[in-house]
Amino acid sequence: MIIIVTGKMNEGKTTTLKQHYLKNKKGDGFISEKKMVEQRVHSFTSVKLSTQEQKLLMLHEFFYSENFVSAGKIGPYFINLFTLDWIEKSISKMIEAHIEPIYLDEIGVLELKGYGYDRILRKMIESGLDLIISVREDLVASVIENYELKDVTYLSVRS
Repeated sequence: MIIIVTGKMNEGKTTTLKQHYLKNKKGDGFISEKKMVEQRVHSFTSVKLSTQEQKLLMLHEFFYSENFVSAGKIGPYFINLFTLDWIEKSISKMIEAHIEPIYLDEIGVLELKGYGYDRILRKMIESGLDLIISVREDLVASVIENYELKDVTYLSVRS
């Protein structure tokens, strides 16, 4: 089964994923926590739920420096290639160990274009394991169609 946590931007999808994991203490995966600097989004950090290990995933162009290794850019954010690789390898190990549910925050425009978590999500879906992913509500229909998702349950976040 696939649970899609959905809501608008900044409505609490990440918080809902984290609370679900903490409440059920089952499975593993990644959430992306936002860091603010003086009213401006600085970055997003990926957090592995089971260990709380953190790595910088995306950095706003305003804070960009040349020692940040980027795999691409979405809007004003550069994406860290090493963190993306860490997430993919970690989720591959979860799949091999049949750990479920696997959490992934968040599937969006980048993935619909074949980048970001696209390859990771495809492996997760192919595994047949239970998944809990977050998707902005305006992208849910596109994500379902693009990834041909079946057996989907929705968990709507309302602030």
